[in-house]
Amino acid sequence: MMPSITFSYFDAMSSEDLLNLLRRYARAAKKDDSACKSLSFHQDQVATSLGFNNWSMLHKHLSAALWNETHKLLMLAIKKPGLGDFIDTHAYRTIDEDETTTRMKQWARAKYTPLIEFAFYDSESETGFSWPDVDMVTELGEEFAGKVPQDLIEKVGYELERDGPWGLEEYGD
Repeated sequence: MMPSITFSYFDAMSSEDLLNLLRRYARAAKKDDSACKSLSFHQDQVATSLGFNNWSMLHKHLSAALWNETHKLLMLAIKKPGLGDFIDTHAYRTIDEDETTTRMKQWARAKYTPLIEFAFYDSESETGFSWPDVDMVTELGEEFAGKVPQDLIEKVGYELERDGPWGLEEYGD
């Protein structure tokens, strides 16, 4: 049995994950507040520190934000005293390596097929098959980035590629 892995996912944090971290920070601030101000007050404080009028505007922005906008806001939040330390402490995920490996392999097998199972042999191509192959490390990386550590993505991708090249089996109309 493989152990659990804990990793930082700063580089691929989703807008939903960032919003949840900011919400957790506001809750922690409320808990530590001796003046007993409301949660909405602390959420507005977080939003204001990041350049928004209130929590609602921050929430609306992150709900529609693309990755680069989310990452830019995360980098701004990390620079804020208190908030940056909170994010640095809490922006980690723990996963079960066995379960995650199985899930990634199932995803790959559901979407891709080893070329040997459907493509014709072609001695003139790089892969030896008449069908283009895909890089499993790249494909797994696009699907699982930020959810799984990069070294585990690479490990699973290379394991899959040991069985030969993989491809996207498409059928014409």
